[in-house]
Formats: sequence, structure tokens, C-alpha cells
Amino acid sequence: MTLRLALATALASGSAGASAATLAVGGNGAYATLAEAARNAEAGDTIVLAPGLYEGARFHANDLTIRAAADAVPGSVVVGGDTVAGKGLFVIAGDDVTIMGITFEGARAPDGNGAGIRVEGRNLTVTDARFSGNEMGILANGVDGSVLTVRRSRFTGTASRAPDRLGHAIYANSIARLVVTGSTFARGTRGHYIKSRALDTRITDNRIDDTNGSASYLIDLPEGGGATISDNLLVKGPNPDNCCTAIAYGFEMRKGGSYVNPPALVRVSGNRFVNRAPGTVTFFANRAAPANAATLANNEMIAEQGRIVAASGNATVNGKAAASYFANAAAFAEMALKPPMSGIFALLGFGLAGIIVGRRKPVTR
Repeated sequence: MTLRLALATALASGSAGASAATLAVGGNGAYATLAEAARNAEAGDTIVLAPGLYEGARFHANDLTIRAAADAVPGSVVVGGDTVAGKGLFVIAGDDVTIMGITFEGARAPDGNGAGIRVEGRNLTVTDARFSGNEMGILANGVDGSVLTVRRSRFTGTASRAPDRLGHAIYANSIARLVVTGSTFARGTRGHYIKSRALDTRITDNRIDDTNGSASYLIDLPEGGGATISDNLLVKGPNPDNCCTAIAYGFEMRKGGSYVNPPALVRVSGNRFVNRAPGTVTFFANRAAPANAATLANNEMIAEQGRIVAASGNATVNGKAAASYFANAAAFAEMALKPPMSGIFALLGFGLAGIIVGRRKPVTR
């Protein structure tokens, strides 16, 4: 602790009340390894990583910030190697932790759930991070009242090695809220890009593109709950593990008990959905939300292959794609939705609500 006390004293600038320290790792920093810095970190500290390749660590301190150095080029601070305790490259046991600007690569575990970040504490914020080739990107334990926030991060090549496991880019168990914004997802295998059992899930302004992947659902909310899914670009690829659904809602609620979140409003709006899969794909498949609880509004549908059903189950489909939603007026004229996206439509007597969009020429954004 002598080193830590010296660092804290230097940062205190004469203030007896200051105790938070900055722990520099790598380069010319005082710590050679992340594990050493993690053992010495206390509440309120900041761990700063110089460019380089690091092994993972378990972090116990609350109110901790773990970030790349300010002058580090994006992607130059990389954490890889063996997972900690067979869980993740980072195992976050403390509460109210922030992670910024770090790349997590190749997490593998014996059970097939090796995560870039395993969240065991309450409230984690991840910003400007990269996740490549992990079995799980971020895997959050069920912690009451916890909020997981992911901003401006990138997830690629998520795949579990275990034949009986699915690798998800983000998997939030039973927490209070999941917030994902400004992030990109691509090249997933078998699993879902975002799977959330949270009471409330907010997915906005992201790009989830399975063109070069073979994922199952783009978004899976298996226990229902409140949801806002808006202003995203969502692409169902040509080789999906699940052929027929883009957003799945309430698919596990039939199990009952702990698999059921309380009813809440679901809003899916302003998204651009491109189907590159053959056959018919349901954009929003609802097996749980009661009548009038799920609303789709002003979602643009483009079928480059197959057909699109806007919604199944209880769902109200409002609004109609406008020219401003398209890259150009010619693309809008080519679309020609019939019938318009408004009201609730019965399809083939099976209670499918929404519209079907026929095959169109590719449209790029």
C-alpha cells in the first residue's frame, strides 16, 4: 500500500480530504499488470492503461474508472489471454464502475461463456470499447436495481465454442435497466446480438448488421418488460441461425415464475429494417405484451430478399414510411408499400398484425 499512498498524496495537492488516486498501468506507469493495480484500487480511483496488450483482472472497488490513456489510439489498449476464474477478461465485482476506450479480444472459458466483461456488481457503464472474437461480449449477472449502459462500442465475431451454448454480444440478466446507444454489432454466430431480461430495455441509434454473420435474433427480450427500440439500423442477414424473426419479445414467458417481467409499454419506432434473408421474416414477434401495450411507428421496411411481416401477436402498427427515411427520393419511390403501415391487419387468419413487404432491390444507407 505504500505505492498507493504515495500516489494519492501526490494527487491530493495538499488537500487532507482527497483520497482518490490514479493508478497508471504499462508504459512508464507504476504498475506493470492490471491485476496488481486492481488489487490496490480503492473506491473512487482511476486506473489508466497505456497502449499495449494486457491480461485480465478482477476489480472489487466501487466507483472505479478503468480507461485507456488519453493519448492512446483507439484499439491500442487490448485485453486478452485467459479469462479470470473462467468468467471474463474483466470481472467487475464492484458497484458503479466505468470502463472507457478498451478493446477485449478472444475471451474463452471452459463452459463456453467466456466474456469480454463479466458484470457481478451493480451499475456498469461501458463507453468507446471494442469486443472482438469473444464467446460473450458483455455478460451481466442478475442484480436487483442494477443498470448496464453501453455507449459508442463495437461488437464483432461473438461466438461460443461450446456446442450447447449461444454467444451473445450483450446479455443482461435480471437487472433494472439495459441501455445501449450509438453502438455497432456484426458477424455474430448462432446467438443474439442483444439479449435482455431487464425490467426495462432501451436500444437506440445503433447498427445491428448480420449481413456477414449467422446470428439468431437481432434483439431478444425473452421475459418481456418495458422496451424502447428506436432509430436503429437493423439488418437480417442471408444466413441466419433463426430464419424468421428479427426482434423477439416474450418468447420464454411461457415458462412462468421468474421468467416473467411485469407488463410494461413497448415502443418500436423510427428504425430502418433491411431483410436479406430468404423466406418471410417477422420484424417484431410478440408473445407476451397485452393488447395496446406494443406499438410500432414509422419503421422503414426494405426486403432485399424474401418478405417482411411487420408484427405478429398483439401490436399496433402506426405511421407510414416517408421520403425522409430513405437515402434518396428514387429509393422511396421504389419501395411502394402496400398496404400502408397503419392500423392492425389480419394476415392469413393467423392473427399476424402488420404488413408484408415484397422483395426490393438493395438499398444502401
